[in-house]
Amino acid sequence: MANFKGHALPGSFFLLFGLWWSVKYPLRHLSQKASKKSQRNYCFQRVDAIEGAVKIVFALIGMLAEQFVPDGPHMYLYSGEKRDWVKLMNWQHTTMYLFYGLSGAVDVLTYLFHVVPRGLDRLMLSVAVFVEGCLFYYHVFHRPMLDQHIHSLLLIAIFSGACSTMLEVFLCDNIVLEMFRAGVTIIQGTWFWQIGVVLFQPWGGPMWDESDHDNIMFLTMCFFWHWAAAVVILAINYTVAYCCIQRCRRGSGEPYIGLGVRKQKCDTSSQAAFLNGSDEEVSPMTSSFLGSALRGTFFLVFGLWWSVRYPLKYLRRQVNAENQPSYGVQRAEVFEGTVKAFFALAGILVEQFVPSGPHMTLYSPKTHSWTDLTHWHYTTMYLFFLLSGIVDVVSHSPLKLPLGLDRLLLSVALFMEGLLFCFRDYGDAALDQHLHSLLAMAIFAGALCALLEVFLRDHVILESLRTSTFLLQGSWLWQIGFVLTPPWGGPGWDQTDRSNVTFLTMCFCWHYAGALAVLAANAATSRCCNESCQLKFGDIDVELDCGMCIRKSKGSSGALLPESGLDDK
Repeated sequence: MANFKGHALPGSFFLLFGLWWSVKYPLRHLSQKASKKSQRNYCFQRVDAIEGAVKIVFALIGMLAEQFVPDGPHMYLYSGEKRDWVKLMNWQHTTMYLFYGLSGAVDVLTYLFHVVPRGLDRLMLSVAVFVEGCLFYYHVFHRPMLDQHIHSLLLIAIFSGACSTMLEVFLCDNIVLEMFRAGVTIIQGTWFWQIGVVLFQPWGGPMWDESDHDNIMFLTMCFFWHWAAAVVILAINYTVAYCCIQRCRRGSGEPYIGLGVRKQKCDTSSQAAFLNGSDEEVSPMTSSFLGSALRGTFFLVFGLWWSVRYPLKYLRRQVNAENQPSYGVQRAEVFEGTVKAFFALAGILVEQFVPSGPHMTLYSPKTHSWTDLTHWHYTTMYLFFLLSGIVDVVSHSPLKLPLGLDRLLLSVALFMEGLLFCFRDYGDAALDQHLHSLLAMAIFAGALCALLEVFLRDHVILESLRTSTFLLQGSWLWQIGFVLTPPWGGPGWDQTDRSNVTFLTMCFCWHYAGALAVLAANAATSRCCNESCQLKFGDIDVELDCGMCIRKSKGSSGALLPESGLDDK
């Protein structure tokens, strides 16, 4: 249905399932962890079957609504009289619902018949999401620019969900993948509502200008705000689930909670009850050398820190052959997350409250246009790095976040940064666009590395590659500042000279060679320092832990020693 209701209906379906999964999966993960059980509880299997039945009902409602609304096709696909297809858009939506109905049927069959291969339900769900993405990809051809863009953003959430669900076929009951799927499903739901509001204005008022590029810039930012809100919802629901588990453990010893079900080992007769046009100006902070240099310094600092920290951590792990990270490493990660959050918060405040900044004003009612959207783009970028820093800190708290969630949030933050640069309005500035497209290559490479680290934890090659991309981002942002707004004054480089494009492509490769050289030099220095410490102190394990050392002996646990003179040690 090409109206607001046609987008609100599927949006509500996705939103309900996303919110449901954001509660169900943390409860299952934490309750099984608390009760030391590895197999899935029978209660959760029943929940999966009921969930499949609800999915079938929702899909049937969607198909009937698409076919039998007053202006629907009423099951006619081709008109013999007009020799033309009948309401193909409704048929596309019907096809989408059909595959979700098949996914629900497989969920039910998986519960009823144990001969069904494990993982088939996830495979069918992945196929349904992939079909949805393909339908929407060919859904917006020959549409206005704004219509195409707002649906292309939806495709990001759809194909992300399809890929993560496909991974669940082989990594069953992986809490990180399950939470990620819940998050992208929530985003799909809220973004369907956003599409309906933008394109059809259900509450009246003027329609959005579909040829104004500022609207595209705003909607790109808005999409990432939806993503940030989904992350916050996941965090809140996970925290609530953790608090419920802890409260039940204190009150009744060893509980097993299953969505409205509490079972105690000492109570064999317990009953389980299932509860059922813009005025934006290029401001000094945004386009100046200082603005690029500050953002570049943010990435350079972390790249240089990691180029020292990861080689040392790898070498100490090789010597000690320990799988568990030491207390010093954990403290270093908490410190790193705190610094990341602090830098990101400082970046948000600078972008918003410089004299020429928007001062938290997004829309100007006087001029009826957006205000300083470039500042808001950078604010959105810093917002996701702030969330990443918070997750780094909370990962080492008693909350027991899933292993790998910190890397997943870092990957999401980098991915958002790359997309923001891709959809930025460069106008006719070909050199500006080329500079930032090279930057996007480094960003997406770092995002891919961080995503792989979710599953390959403490892999030194991935950590080194991510470090090199951060060094490259930092130095290249400085280079962008030199090219576009030279600090010594005067005009920037000629935007129309193709030779400049050729040189800067070469220069980008030189920057990466420099990043690899820095990484190699710091790794070699770390090895020399590590060997020197072993020769001098023997059982002293030097960690990057804010000036602390750990003494390890065979018969005693590690004890923290403040770094002081050699005699004290």
